[in-house]
Amino acid sequence: MKEEQLLAYLKANCTGRGNIQTRAQLQRKLGLSKDQLTNMVHRMRCKGLPIAGGPLGYFYAQNAGELHATIRWLEKMVQTLLKSINGLVKAMESYGPMDDGGGSDGGSGGEASG
Repeated sequence: MKEEQLLAYLKANCTGRGNIQTRAQLQRKLGLSKDQLTNMVHRMRCKGLPIAGGPLGYFYAQNAGELHATIRWLEKMVQTLLKSINGLVKAMESYGPMDDGGGSDGGSGGEASG
């Protein structure tokens, strides 16, 4: 499913908050996985397309107010994530210095010796 097809579907069937469809409904109707749908919506929003929504699903925004509500919901999600990150940073402090053997940064963990 290409982004253009999702956009056309949302414009034709889901314009305005009153026509919101759940993620599950969109996944079934368009044959997408949860990750595919989420990634497509993310890319479309990054391109400036007015894909609105919230915890109930997605829709094509009819006006700036619908986009503003979506922006506010996303901002709340960011704040919640930052609180989680800050809590984990505090928890990490109790473990002492980080070792270089199991980092998640994708590095090799040290220099080769020879």
